[in-house]
Amino acid sequence: MADKRSGKLEKMNIIFSQALKGMGVGKEFFSHMVLFYWPRIVGKHISANVKPVKIEFKKLYLYSVHPVWATQLSYMEEEIIKKINNYMGEYLVEKIVFTNIPPARNSEEKEEAVENIGNEIRKINITDQELKNIENKLSFIEDEKLRKIIYKVRINDEKFKKYRGEKKWHKCQKCDVLCPSDELLCVKCKREEKHKRLISIRKYLLDMPWARYCDVAKDIECTANEVNEEKIILMQKLAAIINPKNKDSFYMDLLTMLYKSVPPEKITEEMRESTIKKFRYDFNDGFKYMRKDRINNWKNRQ
Repeated sequence: MADKRSGKLEKMNIIFSQALKGMGVGKEFFSHMVLFYWPRIVGKHISANVKPVKIEFKKLYLYSVHPVWATQLSYMEEEIIKKINNYMGEYLVEKIVFTNIPPARNSEEKEEAVENIGNEIRKINITDQELKNIENKLSFIEDEKLRKIIYKVRINDEKFKKYRGEKKWHKCQKCDVLCPSDELLCVKCKREEKHKRLISIRKYLLDMPWARYCDVAKDIECTANEVNEEKIILMQKLAAIINPKNKDSFYMDLLTMLYKSVPPEKITEEMRESTIKKFRYDFNDGFKYMRKDRINNWKNRQ
């Protein structure tokens, strides 16, 4: 089977991937395609109950209305990661994280937005001289079929450049990548900035677990969703390591402070009981999908 994958097909995959990256199309493009093709990758049954939210730093964030699916997919994590990476031909995902924050827009809206941009790009004309320049640049490719494929990709790239010019795209404030006129940063720089912001939020919450969004926002420019998402992640991790019978543990108090938004001196036995009741399922089953090595790594960072 290995021999069948070599030769023309392998050459096409390599050159096609290089052509996309040369045009500034890389993992960001493939990450969006994972969200778009999610039903094909995992099947209708899973996709109907579990929705992909985003991919950031090789973490795939999934949303489900019922924690049973979090447990179920935890046993399939390696299989799903392998399916995604094989389907896209890129090492995009190495970890799956469940979040209580639903996707901002549904797939139909995303598909419509992509289609609208595609229609705009198809209306743009390419001059004969520009076509000739593209042909000259691809003359080194001997395989005719492969050259035609790359030729079409380069034409679309040229149209997209014109589209960006017409829409007055400008250089990102942190790098030379072009971004829409209403954005200050490109997608990559925005993602990096958000990652730094989320780390700051998490550190803030570990220092003041009882803090609400209004408290965090005084020191960190962020959204309520970002604060809630970091709270949920911390609570999920705590729920995975807490023994519900040990109500006096430090982690139990930390979980109560996060959940109830109360400082340590105001924690009561009743608050601990209600917190345990809320996370009863999570203690028993819901977050067993978190592996011991991840829990230990999280403990070591404290």
